[in-house]
This record gives sequence, C-alpha cells and structure tokens, in this order.
Amino acid sequence: MSIETLRTILYATSAIVGFLVIYSAARQKSHLARYFFFAALCAFLYIFGYASELGAHSLEEIRFWLKFEYFGLSFVSSFWFLLSWKLWYSRNPRFRMVVLVFVIPAITLFLVSTQEFQGLFYRSLRLSDIDGHHLAIIEKGPWYWVQLVYQSAFIIMSIILQWLSWRRRGGVFKSSGFWMFVSTLSLLPWIVIYQLGKSHNGIDLAPFGIALSIFFIAIAVLRYGTLSSEEVFLYSIFAGIDDGVVILDRDGRISDFNAAAQKIFPWLNSSSIGMPISDPADASLFNFDAPLKMEKVVELAGNKRYYQGRFTLIYEGRSVLGRVYFFRDITDSRRLTNRLRKLANFDALTSLYNRRRFMERAEKVLANAQRAWKNIALLMIDVDHFKNVNDRFGHAVGDRVLAAVGRIIRRRCKQKGFAGRYGGEEFVVLLRGAQREQALDIGEGIRRSIEGIAIEKRMIPVRVTVSIGVSSCSEKEGAYDLDELLMSADRALYLAKNRGRNRVEG
Repeated sequence: MSIETLRTILYATSAIVGFLVIYSAARQKSHLARYFFFAALCAFLYIFGYASELGAHSLEEIRFWLKFEYFGLSFVSSFWFLLSWKLWYSRNPRFRMVVLVFVIPAITLFLVSTQEFQGLFYRSLRLSDIDGHHLAIIEKGPWYWVQLVYQSAFIIMSIILQWLSWRRRGGVFKSSGFWMFVSTLSLLPWIVIYQLGKSHNGIDLAPFGIALSIFFIAIAVLRYGTLSSEEVFLYSIFAGIDDGVVILDRDGRISDFNAAAQKIFPWLNSSSIGMPISDPADASLFNFDAPLKMEKVVELAGNKRYYQGRFTLIYEGRSVLGRVYFFRDITDSRRLTNRLRKLANFDALTSLYNRRRFMERAEKVLANAQRAWKNIALLMIDVDHFKNVNDRFGHAVGDRVLAAVGRIIRRRCKQKGFAGRYGGEEFVVLLRGAQREQALDIGEGIRRSIEGIAIEKRMIPVRVTVSIGVSSCSEKEGAYDLDELLMSADRALYLAKNRGRNRVEG
C-alpha cells in the first residue's frame, strides 16, 4: 500500500474523528461526553498531524507536524483512562488524581516542543526518501520510553476498567460497553508491531490502530447511544437513587450496584463485580428461591436501620438475563408503626397494657389454661389514698407515683404473667400456672416493694401503699371466666381496704 493511500486513509479517519468531536460537544450533558470530547480531539490532532507529516517536504515541516501530533498523542491515553475510570466508578476522579494523570504528558509535550535544545525525547531526527516521500527516521531518547510505558499502562488499565464495566452490565454483546472495550483492545497489536520494528518502512502504526478503534467507537456512540440523553438519565437515576440497587446476572453473579447498596451491604466493592454473593449471612436474600419480599436489618452508627427488599426479573425476549434487587429504607415507617402499635396497646404513663389489650390477652390465656387445665390467678391492685397525693403534691407527682408503681408491678410479675392499667390508680395482673398461695406471695412482694419507694417533692418524701385483692381458678374451682375472676378480685380488694389498706387479701 502506497504512502499516498495511507495518507488518504488517515485524513478520512481524522474527518470521522472530527465528526465525533463535534457530536460529543453537542452531548455535553452526558456524564462521559466531556472526557470523550477531549480524547477524540487528541486523537484527531494525532491522526491529522501524522497524515500531514507523511506528506511533508522538508525536515522543518516534519518537526512542525511532530510537535502538532504530540499536542494530541501526549494526552489521548490520559483522557481515555479518565473516561474508563468514570465508566467504571460512576463518579468524577478527584482533582489531585487528574493532576497526577497529566504530569507526564505535560512534560512530554514540553520536551517535544523544545527538542532543538535537548535530546531527551529524540536523540536525533533525519530524513529518509521512500517512493518520493520524506519519512522521519528517529533515534529515541530516554523520555520517549517513559512516555511509551506510561501510555501503554494507561491503555491496559482502560481495557481492564472497560471490561469490568461491560461485565457489570451483564456482558451483553449488543451494547455500547462491549464496543468501547473492543475499540481500546484493538490498539495494542498496532503499537506492539511498531515498537518491535516490524512495520513497513518504519511507519508509525498507532494512528492506523486508532483508525480501527474509531470504527468500533462509532458503533458504540451512534448505534448504542453511549453519549445519548437516555444514558444520562439512566446513570443519574442509578447513581442518585436513595434505594439500594443490586443487579445479578442469570448465574447469580453481581453485575452492578449503586452507592446506597454499599451502605446496606458493606461487603460490596469493586472486586465484587462478576462474583457471586460472598457474605453467607446475606446469601439467602439473593437466592433465586427467596420470597418476593424480604427484610434486612443493618447497624449504622449504633442505630438499627430496617430495609425492605424486593426484586424484579430482567428479560431479553423470553430469556431471563438476571434480577434487579431494590432495598428501601423503611426505618421511619417501622418506627411509626411500632409507636402506633404501642399507643394502641400500652398505657403511655406506666408502659403496662392498657385495659382493652389486657382484656384481649387475658381472654386468650384463660382459654389456653382451660384447655390445659392449668391454674390461673388474678391480682387487683389499688393505690391507697391516691387522691390525697394529687391534691397535696400535684398531678405531676401523682403521675410519677403511678409510673413507679407500674415499674414495680411489671418487674415483679414478668416471670409468671403480665399486667395492665385497669383505670386511674387501679392495676390488674394475670398470673399463669399460679395457685392461690403463690399469687398471695407475689402480691405480698409487690406490696412490700411499693411500700418501700419514696418520690421526692421539694425534699419531702412522697410515700404510697397499695391494697391488693387476689382471685384464682383451677380445674377444681370450676369455669375459667375473666369477668368472674375480676369480680372476685375486686371483692377481695374491697375487703383489704376495709381491713386497713396496705395489705393483700384473697
């Protein structure tokens, strides 16, 4: 192939690259368009400059076009690496990283531009006449090899990041990620052949490798919409969504996840892509036999967060490609539900069951006890002279007294039963499997504990006592009836008050 034909190919390629530069500039809303624009612009300068160098008629012209080329060649692999970085990590690199990436290219451009005064990049430059064209014969300097290693490393890293990104998105061949990966991979053979000295007449093959890669890039951009607005919307939604999102392929391997998912599953990281679920505790959540909805509890900064998960299948035609899992934070909803449930079932002042809930649960316990022929006992507790406490010390102190009485009752009966606030200063306790004597002992323990407390009001101790009535039923005593138990305990309570209060009667 003649040099004139090669020049024509390169000029045509530069025109295509120029179109992609303009196209990407019009797509600046895309999260990749900015880096693609600069990478394509650098490729245009390099290809156009080398095509012009092949048509140069003097050493001075070759030196000019060499400098022109390196305005693009020095930076093209850097911008392509940054594009690959954002494609994989879905975020802009830090400013410090960007500066470090461009240090060596900036030095290279400076050394090429001042080549006449030092020989660090090229030791010498001379002409060779081939088929009526002047070709540059270059003796490479030490910095040339530094730039070559740098460029090769960044191309290889770009290939790795693009491959990981493509695999994370399911490894579908009909996708922009696949063609971006192929375009970068296609550069390596051309560079290797040229550096090994196997190219015809020593012609630099890198621009032709870029020409081939541009073909694949054009497929990614024009056919699969790499820089399309739809891609921007999808990226923005996926990266910014508050719900945790995890995507698995058909084999159960992780294809992608967002930042919110990493908060829920700390074991998710870049090395998780292409791997199955690694954490045994969470593997059941992502099992293909798992229920449609699941829950996950996470400890974050010492607080429990509750997440509700669900999944949806991904189809291509009738084939299942994988699953998308969504995990929504339901902590506030769960707390509100628990609070409403507590308000509906518990007394706010004493944290004991309210009357309705106590009666509901007592009915169920009585029914179970009757079927199993077990003993049941009930305590009716009333705070003595409670009206005097309110009148003398105020309702705030009265509330503190009731709260303290409630705590003692709950602590004393929690091993054998449960308690509720029956109304005002009255409390009820249901004891499972307790005979009359045991119930009297528990009642006596409650009485003594309450007698021993003192609520301070302006350095004056506020002391209270309680009267307790006990009733019980067993197989020998007949029917298990809650109303009868309450009436019997109330009669015993009335007897305790008549006999001087601060006592237990059964």
